[in-house]
Parts: sequence; structure tokens; C-alpha cells
Amino acid sequence: MSKPIQTQAPVAKKKAHELSLHNDTRIDNYYWLKERDQQEVVDYLNAENEYTKSVLGPHKGFQDQLFEEMKGRIKQKDESAPYRDNGYF
Repeated sequence: MSKPIQTQAPVAKKKAHELSLHNDTRIDNYYWLKERDQQEVVDYLNAENEYTKSVLGPHKGFQDQLFEEMKGRIKQKDESAPYRDNGYF
């Protein structure tokens, strides 16, 4: 049995953080999300991931099909163009 679809997307809390540089000050309400080692951030990101899985889950087969099609259009041994370095290519 599949999980029920989570209909409410998680909403990140706004925590005002003032950033000043070159005599310009701005407020970043989501600066706290950059602290990836904090449990609150990890919990929020896990909630976002679960919501995404619940919404896109029914389309997993189609996503896989699209991925394989895109992968099939890309040369698997992709190399950069040769360039001269110290007399050698």
C-alpha cells in the first residue's frame, strides 16, 4: 500500500538575518537554511524531500523513461576538445 499524498508542502520559517556588504544591507529570511549541520535544517529538507516524493511518486515510471531517453541522446564517452599544451595536444 502506498503512502497517502502529502497535500501541504512544508513551509520554511522566516528568520530575519541581516547581511551588510559595501554599505548595502539586506535581509535574508532563509539564511538559516545554509546551516546544514543543524537538525532543524535537516528535518526541513527531509520534509521537502518527502513532499516531493509524495507528489511526484505516481510519475516515477515516466521520470525513469525520460531519464533513459535523455541519457540515450548523450554520447557516453564525452570528451573535451584537444588543446595544445607546451607543444603537445
